Amino acid sequence: MLTCLLAMATGIALASWTGKRPAEDGVFLTPVLSQPQGNSLQARLSRRRSQPLTVPPLALPQPLPPQQAWPDLPVVQAQPNFIDLDSGHWAWPLLADLAQRDLVVGFPDSSFRPADSMTRAEFAAQVARLVDFPQDRSQAPEKNLYGDLPSTHWAYGSVQKSVQMGFLSGYADGVFLPDQTVSRIQVIAALANGLMLKSSSGAAAALAPYSDRAQVPPWATRQLVAATEAGLVVNYPNLETLAPNQPASRAEVAAMLHRALVYTGSLQDVPFAYVVGQTKE
Repeated sequence: MLTCLLAMATGIALASWTGKRPAEDGVFLTPVLSQPQGNSLQARLSRRRSQPLTVPPLALPQPLPPQQAWPDLPVVQAQPNFIDLDSGHWAWPLLADLAQRDLVVGFPDSSFRPADSMTRAEFAAQVARLVDFPQDRSQAPEKNLYGDLPSTHWAYGSVQKSVQMGFLSGYADGVFLPDQTVSRIQVIAALANGLMLKSSSGAAAALAPYSDRAQVPPWATRQLVAATEAGLVVNYPNLETLAPNQPASRAEVAAMLHRALVYTGSLQDVPFAYVVGQTKE
């Protein structure tokens, strides 16, 4: 009996001492009557249960700044796939912008021929391709009024559309002259008519930048004034030289059509050094 009482007293004292001892380093002491030894399954499970469970703190997702969450993609500008046109050409900025939007086309041999003159039929085709105004702006003819433009002509549909939108018209004797070279002043007047531009200043002041203004035909003065104010006129290489009666090249027509699309808000402005009335970049 005495031996039993001594054993109980020793157990109570040991339990009291272990209960008062503070835990160190987050380790919790658990009384174990018997610890399995060896590498048995029971021993491994016992050791795992005796180790404290460590739970990492909850990681809350942090929102990224907009520029990191959705970074701006680099602007990749498609290059005109023309064998005779590169970044050294004077009209490259505007032609490249049109080309990446598939708004200009070349010839089957992959050339653009920027210096070639343009015919009235080709100009009508370019206008019909780039501009898509409602075609009820002017009354559509019930039949083809141009004796030299049969319905089988390759540009028949483009001419009809360009005429109906108000850009082009035939001549008094009922012909369109589709193969006639279009002049620079004819291109400028056609764009001014189609866009229904109105001038707000006198001809003397508006035409002052042109050193050869005396060569402008009287019938085109009003259109030239309005087109100049709207920033449609492109002169290369000299801003002061209009050369109104000179045949318009394919590059010049494309450049002024680009300016017309900028005016209508269809395209964004592109820095270009040869627009009359704008500060040279």
